[in-house]
Amino acid sequence: MKHYLKPVISLTVICLTVGLLLSVVNVLTADKIAENLSAAEKAAVEKVFGAGVEYSRTEGAPDTVDTVYRVTSDGEMRGYCVTVSPNGFGGNIDMVVGVASDGKIIGVAITALSETPGLGSRVNDDGYLSGYNGHSGQLALGTDVQAISGATISSRSVMSGVNTALGALASMGLVGEEKANG
Repeated sequence: MKHYLKPVISLTVICLTVGLLLSVVNVLTADKIAENLSAAEKAAVEKVFGAGVEYSRTEGAPDTVDTVYRVTSDGEMRGYCVTVSPNGFGGNIDMVVGVASDGKIIGVAITALSETPGLGSRVNDDGYLSGYNGHSGQLALGTDVQAISGATISSRSVMSGVNTALGALASMGLVGEEKANG
């Protein structure tokens, strides 16, 4: 029994030491990670609405979205940005969906994705994302926006994120649910 005790104690000390070191690293890097995420979101909001806009978190967002921001410029209401993270082929696709006050999509920006390079990662092309602009209501892949050949799962994921964002804004009473594609 004594020869089992030494490895158990050694492994316990090693695990406690590694756990303590990971905790210290987490505490030391948490602020920088939050700062980087905030900078990425700010860049995405400005990509969708343009530079110089101001945005503030809106309370009461459903659990289906990460955050809803109210976007203004020079005190004028511009619309909303919704951050969502739908599951893609290679993991979550973190994205921001910009929606005008009338419920039409202003733009979609992807902040992080791990889709297959050259295939699924093509959902991050400006040409593809701009296909969402001007649409409102619940969208359908193949009808409102075409899927990227060879990247159907990634295309569906982006569509799902956009529909989730639009649905969240509608459920919060911030935009209408009517479909006015244009």
